[in-house]
Amino acid sequence: MNPLIGISANYDENNSKLAENYYKSIIAAGGTPVIIPVTDCNDTLEKIVASLDGILFSGGGDMHPCYYGEEPIPENGEVNELRDRYDYNLMIMAAKWQLPILGICRGMQTINIAFGGSLYQDIKAQYEMIPLNHSQEEAKSVATQKATIAEGSLLNEILGVGTLDINTIHHQSVNRVAEGFRAVAHTDDGICEAVESLYYPIVGVQWHPEHLSGVSDLAVYSSTEITDNPHLRLFRWLVNEAKLFSHAKKIHANCFVVDSHCDTPMFFHYDSVNVVENKPQWVDPADFDAADEKPLWYEIKVDAKRMQQGRVDAVFMVAYIPQNTPNDEAVLKAKSLLNKIVYQVDKSNDKVRIARSFTDIQRAKVDSVPAIILGIENGYALGNSLDNIDYFYTIGVRYITLCHNGDNPICDSAMQTNQIHNGLSVYGRQVVSKMNELGIMVDISHAGEKSFWDIIEHSSKPIIASHSCCKSLRNHLRNLTDEQIKAIAQKGGVVQICLYKHFLSDIQKASVADVIRHIKHIINLVGIDYVGIGSDFDGGGEIMGCRAENEIINITKALIREGFSDEDIYKVLGGNLLRVFREQA
Repeated sequence: MNPLIGISANYDENNSKLAENYYKSIIAAGGTPVIIPVTDCNDTLEKIVASLDGILFSGGGDMHPCYYGEEPIPENGEVNELRDRYDYNLMIMAAKWQLPILGICRGMQTINIAFGGSLYQDIKAQYEMIPLNHSQEEAKSVATQKATIAEGSLLNEILGVGTLDINTIHHQSVNRVAEGFRAVAHTDDGICEAVESLYYPIVGVQWHPEHLSGVSDLAVYSSTEITDNPHLRLFRWLVNEAKLFSHAKKIHANCFVVDSHCDTPMFFHYDSVNVVENKPQWVDPADFDAADEKPLWYEIKVDAKRMQQGRVDAVFMVAYIPQNTPNDEAVLKAKSLLNKIVYQVDKSNDKVRIARSFTDIQRAKVDSVPAIILGIENGYALGNSLDNIDYFYTIGVRYITLCHNGDNPICDSAMQTNQIHNGLSVYGRQVVSKMNELGIMVDISHAGEKSFWDIIEHSSKPIIASHSCCKSLRNHLRNLTDEQIKAIAQKGGVVQICLYKHFLSDIQKASVADVIRHIKHIINLVGIDYVGIGSDFDGGGEIMGCRAENEIINITKALIREGFSDEDIYKVLGGNLLRVFREQA
């Protein structure tokens, strides 16, 4: 089936309208086009976006400069407030749902604005150099200028050329390029003719390739009837990316996608933070014992809305207990955080559910409702009483990370350790036995190496590393050696790769490619059945290409590109973890 490509409409005289060469080019490239009506109803737009495999933003008039923090100058053209709101909101939605995006003319400018860039409101009035004429009088199907394409860019790869004959029909252009993007084509006067995202399938071009794609005079818009054309390759790129996205969506529909670790409840002391849907807000690092850092504009990375956008079925949401919490307060704090999750879920009107069993996860998926599974990060929350484990199990806790950064009464940590127990304590052995008895997974992320080997020996059930990476690829105290990974596999457990840059890479930036590298290392070491994904979102987890729960599907796309079978991807996305989960009973 051809992928479904949405095309944004122009708006004039109370009509949504579109030049036919846009949809002709999509058809010729192998896609099925659908024109998206111009509307202020965001619920309608979101339903449309959720059904699409890709999106094309068409050209048109000027967007009001208030969208990039400027007042209009006299040379700024006439604006249409309805279309501005429509295009801006549609762009944000498309990005959140991870659609491949191609922007043309105004569409490219909308990309740059929506992601934080700016425009020259009028090239002649504001550009520092003397520009070429970018408002050609010739027909749109006539190329009047040349664009130089940046070598090594995605656009260069798409077009297969270093220079391209283009048309030019614009008086505005990109000024400040949005963060996370780069300018990849210019005319001889230096005007930006294309931008592309560094980590996402988003490309914008300033010219109008639909008028140069070769479809104008065809009665049937089949790609077999058009000779190879670099302008048509842009539309083929969009369609091919949409096919990949469609494949990833089908994989997510056919398996259980489970993220084994997020720290969202850390933010519950802000009254506005909830498990359903969140807006960006100011966060003070001093609230998290980081008083030397400045407040930051932050958006919660895990909630039901983002899970739906990423097509994630279930998330283990943990109550994290800092090691410096007074002992008599740790238990109360864990109970408070976990009960707040349950309370919010109960008040959500079934927009999200608590899952306490595999059957609960199955039912939630059938009903298309995201599920939250409770966990505890740092067994310090147990205090000194095994009875607390019974309490936590009853409210739904299904794994406990035995320690965090620092030794606790259960075991020694991998970091900030004084080796006070030389591994797992006597009390720690009782804790592990009690967890095995009840069916709570034992999580060894953060545990020191001696603690790890004691836990492996003592546990009667398979164990998990809910958010850890491979030490042989990144030499970090928190990462697991190859021997540890082999031991987890031999025990029937699973290692969930953490999306935290310092665990993944030796450089300051990590990307989806690094995640794939760690996944492949474990597969080469012990096989496909012992690896998964534990994001650590809202606890430091965030990489380029997968910054929040709605972007988990980008890992799926990367696995497809690497040649993984659907069945193997099913295992990585959640099958392996749920096998261990079910074996606890």
